[in-house]
Amino acid sequence: MKHEEQEIYAKRDNKQSRYDKRLILKIVQEVENGLPRKEATRIYDLGKNSISSWMREYGSNKYQETIKRRSYTKLEKRTIVSAIEQGRFNVKEAKIAYNIK
Repeated sequence: MKHEEQEIYAKRDNKQSRYDKRLILKIVQEVENGLPRKEATRIYDLGKNSISSWMREYGSNKYQETIKRRSYTKLEKRTIVSAIEQGRFNVKEAKIAYNIK
């Protein structure tokens, strides 16, 4: 009979103490692999903002790139809108040309 080792993480003494870094990294990895954030907050009894801040701080580069929002300057916005209004692009083509989600 095989006995699987279960990692034991240091428990928080009170609300002001910090979580074990290994636990944080485990939760971040699970969320990156598809565990819904709402489910993770329920399982690990976390606050709503804990996972978001951990994902920003400890998330992989691939994850960071997928959630990063690009900001456009006013000039870029005007250029895109004028190109659509002038008929050079339709909305779908403009999204592709200017890499807009």
